[in-house]
Amino acid sequence: MLLIALIIFYLRFFSNLLITGQTTTVLFFLIVIGFVFIVFANIFALFPAHLIGKSFNLIVEEINYLQEHFESTESSLYRLLLLYTFLLIFFAVCRGVFMFCMRQTIIVVSRNIEYDLKNEIYQKYQELSINFYAKNDSGDLLNRITEDVNRVRMYLGPAFMYSLNLLTLIILIVSRMYFVSPVLTLIVLSPLPLLSFLIYKVSNRINFNSGVVQEKLSLLTNIVQETFSGIRLVKSFVREKEVGSQFNHLSEKYMKEYVNLARINSVFFPLVLLLVGVSVLLTVYVGGVLVVNQQITVGEVAEFIIYVNMLTWPVTSIGWVTEVVQRASASQARINEFLLIEDTTIFSRSKHNVCNLTTIKQGLKLSDVCYQYPGSKVMSVSNISMNIESNSIVGLVGGVGSGKSTILKLMSGLLQPELGKLLFDNVESHMLNWDQLREHIGYVSQDVFLFSDTIKNNILFSDSNISEELLLDTLDNVCLLNEIKAFNDGLDTYIGEGGVTLSGGQRQRVGLARALIKKPKLLLLDDVFSNVDSSTELKILKYITEKLKNTTIVLSSHRLSVLTCCTNIFVFKSGFLIQKGSHTDLIATDGEYRRLFFNQLR
Repeated sequence: MLLIALIIFYLRFFSNLLITGQTTTVLFFLIVIGFVFIVFANIFALFPAHLIGKSFNLIVEEINYLQEHFESTESSLYRLLLLYTFLLIFFAVCRGVFMFCMRQTIIVVSRNIEYDLKNEIYQKYQELSINFYAKNDSGDLLNRITEDVNRVRMYLGPAFMYSLNLLTLIILIVSRMYFVSPVLTLIVLSPLPLLSFLIYKVSNRINFNSGVVQEKLSLLTNIVQETFSGIRLVKSFVREKEVGSQFNHLSEKYMKEYVNLARINSVFFPLVLLLVGVSVLLTVYVGGVLVVNQQITVGEVAEFIIYVNMLTWPVTSIGWVTEVVQRASASQARINEFLLIEDTTIFSRSKHNVCNLTTIKQGLKLSDVCYQYPGSKVMSVSNISMNIESNSIVGLVGGVGSGKSTILKLMSGLLQPELGKLLFDNVESHMLNWDQLREHIGYVSQDVFLFSDTIKNNILFSDSNISEELLLDTLDNVCLLNEIKAFNDGLDTYIGEGGVTLSGGQRQRVGLARALIKKPKLLLLDDVFSNVDSSTELKILKYITEKLKNTTIVLSSHRLSVLTCCTNIFVFKSGFLIQKGSHTDLIATDGEYRRLFFNQLR
């Protein structure tokens, strides 16, 4: 029953683990090689008990012989005991060697599997679409790749090792005990079915509570991550007490759930120890009765006691192993929740497409494109049709929420049309190899994200092998070179998370330089001049219009003065394309563009 209960746990866990496609070769290596070392370690653990039993019998025989014949054979007895002592040391050393190999095999391989699993999760994170990240908290995702993976590793390492050790030890010891005395064996092992039933009942409760604990921990991790990211906002609005109160509330919930889990374990572990203790008492009592009846020897009783003591820690560890298995099962289920999600970007789905597009000769075309964000009840863009000629400068204008940013995200591949077609050189977007195409696309979003690194490394994010001359030239083109030279460390200035040490305009220009330095064939600019002064804006626009002749540029802006350089302007309102034409034509026409333009002149 005990073996069946444990096997059920392992099969349940591995059925979850194998879904993720972990390297079965490594798992097979872990099971086979580690199992071999465990078997040999436990075989060498059995011999000392047998030798001690024989030593007891020899001493008893010597005492009986001395009482009957009044003479001693202690010289031969000493020689045998000395031989047994040497053998005990030899078997102990052999067992130690195999236990070392056992730990090196299983624990090290579990670390390798942890490494592979984290890489697989991280790779999946990179493939998931931006819609996935809009619906999931970063704290929860961080918790899954750290805490949940660690719990899976704990099962595949220590817990799995102790489980195999228990299984092999029970088989070897019970076989030996049954060979010595079948009656005493059955009596001593009688508490084990009750232990198996206890494990089976408690395991489901532990599994459920472990899942709840992990969910609460994810919420706690998320609020901490958000607080640290927005600490300046928290302080500026003097919300420290409110945020602290929210953290305390979630922390208290986490504590209560963890206490519930600990309460189950606090009952489970003593019961396991109690049942093991009952087995020891039965061994002493029943064994003594059998010795009196001359059915077994004193040495065999001593051997039995050693065997029961050998089973004490492995059987006691069942409680810990059960908890680890159930928590690992809950963690693996949480990992599988998103590993099986198919909401991936077109970048990951198009790797095997044979249509490689490295330049845009005939332009872009949107035909009746529609897109609705998950959870939204309205279309972000509806029935949008646009023709963008190659090497032209196109502007997008409209109020807040009109769909400009959505159009740029569709062109960059971050979003895919739900209806309609997006074509590059008359090739539909889903037919293209985006791994090739996006090497030639530069995209700067409204909220420029900068890594916690130096200015230089942030700009060279796309290619670290770019020459120093090109880097300095690009910085000069975005009017940032002189400002960076004024920093003590220049390009090696560490800018902190999100570029907190830079101004809003400097962050935007670093993002613009990062896009320009790769010399893209398609440049998408989403309101990148909102924090830049007019003089700097004019200088950058002059560079873009005069120097980027072989680049197709699509830019959106609330400043209509930026769009005067565009050959064609598309006007959006509430997700619909309502006007298009040149700046001169749109100014001459009574419409949304003319209204916005003259409103900004007031």
